[in-house]
Order: sequence, then C-alpha cells, then structure tokens
Amino acid sequence: MAKRKFSLRPTSLILPVLAAAGLGFALYSVLWRPAEAVSAPASAPPATPAQGAIAGIGVVEPRSEFLNLGVELPGVVRQVFVQVGDTVVKGQPLFALDQREVDAEIATLSAAIASADISAADAKAAYELIRSVDDPRAVSKDEVDRRRFAADLAAARTGELRAQLAAAQTRKRRLTVTAPIDGRILALNARPGEYALAGALPEPLVRMGDTGRLHVRVEVDEENAGKLTATAKAQGSFRGASADRVSLSFVRFEPYVQPKQNLAVAGQRVDTRVVQVLYALPEGSDAAFVGRQMDVFIEAGK
Repeated sequence: MAKRKFSLRPTSLILPVLAAAGLGFALYSVLWRPAEAVSAPASAPPATPAQGAIAGIGVVEPRSEFLNLGVELPGVVRQVFVQVGDTVVKGQPLFALDQREVDAEIATLSAAIASADISAADAKAAYELIRSVDDPRAVSKDEVDRRRFAADLAAARTGELRAQLAAAQTRKRRLTVTAPIDGRILALNARPGEYALAGALPEPLVRMGDTGRLHVRVEVDEENAGKLTATAKAQGSFRGASADRVSLSFVRFEPYVQPKQNLAVAGQRVDTRVVQVLYALPEGSDAAFVGRQMDVFIEAGK
C-alpha cells in the first residue's frame, strides 16, 4: 500500500505569519505608546467660596442696562453718523433713513400753504369790504354771509395744510434715530443701503448704554434667595483672573424670579430659576468690558 507524502507549501505559511505580525504591531502600539502630556488649564478655576458664602455668575452691563434701538418707521438706511465705541449725548443723531419722499411732501405742502395764505387773505379782504358798507340796502345779508363763509373756509384750509405740514415734519424727524441718553455705542448693525425693519429685531440696529459706571447682574439660585441681604458683602473676579478679586457695591434686587440665563458650562440644564442681584463695580475698572462674565461670592445672611 502506497504511503502519502505530506509537504509544507510556502503559501500555507502566509496567513499565520501575517496574523503574528499584526498582533505584534498591535501590542507594540499599545505598550510603547508615549504618555500624553497633561497640559495646564488656560486659567485658574475660581477659588472656592468661604464657608456659607453664596456663589453666582454675573455679567457686566451698563448702568442704564442695555438699550436696543430700532426704527419707528421702516425704510432704507442712508446715513450712519456714529461708530462702535463712540460716546454720544442725548438727542445726538445716530443714523437716518431715506427722507427723499417726505422732503418732496414737505416742499409740496409748503407751496400749497403759500397759495392758501393768498386765497385766505383775498377772501378776508372781500368780506371786510362788503361788511364795511354802511347802507344795509346796498348788499343783501346773504351776500355778506357768503363772503364770511368763504373767508372762514379759506382760513380753515390754510390751517389744514399747516397741520399736514407739521405731520410730515414729524414723520421726517422719526426717520432719524437719536440717542435717548448720554452713553456709548456698544454695537452697530445699521449700514447704508440696508433695509431697516420696524419693531423688535434679533440683532438691534444700535445697542448702547451708559458706561460711566458699570454694573454686574448676578444670578443666584432661588434656593439661596432667603440668604441674600442688601447689606451683605460681595466680591467678584473676572474669568481668567480668579486671583484678582474686587469688592462690589449693592444696587438692587430684581423683584422677578426668572429662568437661569448664564450657564456655567455648555449643556447645563436651564430649568433652574434664579434671583437677579445688581452690584456696582468700582469706578475705573479697566478690565471690565461690557458683557464679560464674573464669578461672584456673596456673604450669606443668617
């Protein structure tokens, strides 16, 4: 009986060799991977508050709060008179809408008033003339009344045109947006050639405020509302400068408890309700940009 001869072919060794090489590479990648360097945080975290202190997140805002300005009448922006960062006074023009149509209306009404004044003067002179006749038999009473009515009608027409002119001039003034208070321009979204809609907008055309003294609007969880007092001492530090604390002066409590707006981290739940407390920053706080966040610690009342 013939015996079979078994021989190892080179091709039968390829798969085991490849598997062993892959396993070796995987072990090398895992065992010899360099340890990742732990980088230091960009800024130190806020210091832990004192025992019993109330912590809250605050946002710097103008003393007047934010004033979001819009237009009373829609139209195309023609001129912008200010830039971001400008200091303005009450009544100073900020930007103006297209006024060509209302200017033409004012010119038309002015000419109509001039013509109506002449007609009214003529009607009044005719009435005075016929009324000055001494002999009642020379003119009838109906003629006198007709002349009087004509003079009164001409005068009334002049008054009507003057009222229309005043309305057009008022409409022209409404096409120019002016500063309601003394303050500083914080944001500007009005640009020549763009159409400005009336009413509340997602981004106001002009945002301004009185930055002569800055305030911090602090949100405190409503669970700690009973521990807040107007005489409690408060300190705050800006994000990125936790070691530099500044003393804050109490301004007022907001009487309405509302949902939390300033979140400590992204994705935080917003069903928390908070009490808002306003504090004043020391005068001359150079690092206090409007809108900057602060970590605020308030002494808890007993």
